[in-house]
Amino acid sequence: MPARRHGLRVAGRLSDETRAAFADVKMIDVPAEPPICGDVVGESRPLGVLALIQNHWSG
Repeated sequence: MPARRHGLRVAGRLSDETRAAFADVKMIDVPAEPPICGDVVGESRPLGVLALIQNHWSG
């Protein structure tokens, strides 16, 4: 299955620990909303990325 590019914007800053969890995607620092961009293979990857954000954001 070919990869599809997706981007996410996160309200607020990401901790170093959270940023490290996304080592395989590109992050661009912009004021208060860093986008998370990368190729996505399969339909479950975006949900996995969102779950990862929720786990790191709440923890």
